[in-house]
Amino acid sequence: MVLNQYKKFKFIFVILVILLPLFSLIIPKYEPLYDNHDINNKLNLNLSSIIPEIDLNSLPPINYKELNELWYEQKIEMLVIINDTSYLDAVTPLVEWKNYKGVKTIALYNYSDYEGRDKAEKIRNMIKSFYSSHNIRWVLLAGDADENLIPIRYVYNPDTAEIEGESEYSNWDEYYKPTDFYYSDLSGTWDDNGNGIFGESAAKSGSVDEISWIPEVYVGRLPANNPLELSLMINKTLNYEKAMNIGNWMNRMLLAGGISSYNPPEDEARLTEYIWQNYVLSDMNFTHLTKTTSSFSPTAPPLLNQLGGLNNTSFRNNLNSGYSTIIFAGHGDPTRFTDATSENFYSNTDALSSTNINMPSLVYADVCTTASYDKGDDSIGERLIKQSNSGAIGYIGGIRVTWYFENDTNLEKLNRANAKLFWKEFFEEKKFQQGMALYESKVSYLNSDYFNQPSVSTELEWERKNLLAYNLLGDPEVDIYTNIPISASNPFTGTYYEGQLVALQIKDIFNNTVPYARLNFRTEDGKNRTIYADKSGNVKFRLPAQVNENYSVLITGHNLIPTSYNFITIPDSEQPVISNAYRYPNEPTVSDNVHFSVKAYDNHSGIESIILLLFKDNSHDFSIHRIINDFDENNFDFNLTLNKLVPGAYSFMFVARDYSNKTTFLYEDSFNFTIAKPFSDYALIVSSIMIIGLASISLSILYINIKKCKRVSTEIKRN
Repeated sequence: MVLNQYKKFKFIFVILVILLPLFSLIIPKYEPLYDNHDINNKLNLNLSSIIPEIDLNSLPPINYKELNELWYEQKIEMLVIINDTSYLDAVTPLVEWKNYKGVKTIALYNYSDYEGRDKAEKIRNMIKSFYSSHNIRWVLLAGDADENLIPIRYVYNPDTAEIEGESEYSNWDEYYKPTDFYYSDLSGTWDDNGNGIFGESAAKSGSVDEISWIPEVYVGRLPANNPLELSLMINKTLNYEKAMNIGNWMNRMLLAGGISSYNPPEDEARLTEYIWQNYVLSDMNFTHLTKTTSSFSPTAPPLLNQLGGLNNTSFRNNLNSGYSTIIFAGHGDPTRFTDATSENFYSNTDALSSTNINMPSLVYADVCTTASYDKGDDSIGERLIKQSNSGAIGYIGGIRVTWYFENDTNLEKLNRANAKLFWKEFFEEKKFQQGMALYESKVSYLNSDYFNQPSVSTELEWERKNLLAYNLLGDPEVDIYTNIPISASNPFTGTYYEGQLVALQIKDIFNNTVPYARLNFRTEDGKNRTIYADKSGNVKFRLPAQVNENYSVLITGHNLIPTSYNFITIPDSEQPVISNAYRYPNEPTVSDNVHFSVKAYDNHSGIESIILLLFKDNSHDFSIHRIINDFDENNFDFNLTLNKLVPGAYSFMFVARDYSNKTTFLYEDSFNFTIAKPFSDYALIVSSIMIIGLASISLSILYINIKKCKRVSTEIKRN
């Protein structure tokens, strides 16, 4: 009996020995939390002592290369395309002027180096190549729309409403429409399907792959037949841009609306009145000439503006007196402006004898075919643009028949919408460069509520026609005056440090902001960069990290006389400062993301980046985590999140670096934390021990039972 009790005690002791480690893991430990100082001692890593040993070369470098490329490798902004070298002397003064004011421009004639089925496609592929590599904005086609010069593209767009019953392709001119939009829309393929019919599948299916309808570049044409004609148009452009004849004509607009129909009554004066009431009134003085049906009575304009009757004498005399901008709305053919009365308001003969000397106008002709510059040289548009020092600085008109809808009193369809949106872009959106205003008005039309109805699309021939028919004769980059130009005020009155982010607002000497002003920076060591202000005149740019650099700045823009200023950069003598730094949560687990928040500033060149150095488990090695201020940013608050970290003891420090490459290190005793192993790790250990323990108990029981069985068997044998 005593022996059996001893064996039971022995068995229980063995079980306790096996399970004791399990209890030690399960029972929680209540030891005090380490304070920050104790944790640091536990890590045995004093970061402040190793700061001098940190190799700054191991930190990510500042991207000076990309910043300097902006200043030394200016992208090409404008192409002037000529037929051959005989036109080079004519365009050279324009190219030099554009480059002087900061629009980097080159003249090209070697289109034969590019692939294409014909000359027009080779020229377009050349434009596409420069758009891809330089993101060009402007293209001037310096030559007439002749196959031997700078050809125009003819696109399949039949006038089925006009030629119903005729056999297909019986009249080339009724099925194919010319357009320079081909050189502006660079995304569409404009594929001819191998049969020479450009745009046919787009016409039949509205394919956005063939013609995307969204312009990538702004295109204009000087329709010169020879270098002399080109030279005359370019000289007029240069005199205009350099404001060689300053006067009140620069602040005047002429609006003329005729009668498109008596039955039903269609008064284009509705359109011209809408334009002056909504766009012109706050910017310019104007004269409104009207001829109307009894269904419309024009509104008397306010003081300093005029209302008059529209006839040949009034329109011709007003144009010759000098206006910056002109719109005529009615009917037309290549040789005249007219309306439903068939009165001749202005002719191509009048254009040849225009007397607005040194006061050329931007003319918008909301009529048919007055800019048919692919058919000889006698259209009104071509004659006005070719006048040596009068006529037009830019002419926007239909190269073929254009369309309007009757009863379009909301002015939202076809011709009326095209004209309304052009002047909206020009005045309201402040897109005073004539090429930009034209092509952006096409985009506005495509985005309009009317056009986005299910029943309207580019599959409709009249919609396609109006988008393709309105083209620009003139330099697309020219900025049109709406007031007498004055000088820009000096925005560089402060102190400018190497690497500084500069933020300015460009204003004229009367303290008016200058929308989209252009600033061209030059230095003796070869820097040349152009920066544009936004619609409100605000401009922001970061200077290279170079001291004692003398910058010459030419400011040009809307209603500005080119104005020069300069400034010099001085050294950044200030170290960056880290004012606050936080980490949360305070006791992260393996399930938490660890967030860091830092506030830092530098009053000279500005903070370039905040760099987190993260040390683990008493190691002097560290991982690098960086938060960057881009070239056009000057943030003071920086936030960084590290994804779930593995268990261990961590220390960290912050490095603040400015754009002059000065650094400040920040470390405090509290910059430590520990991530404990998760309970699941212990659970695995516990489970393993329990399995081993249970297996041991089972084996022990089995062993005891076997021995007991042997003993019983022995006793049976004895009996």
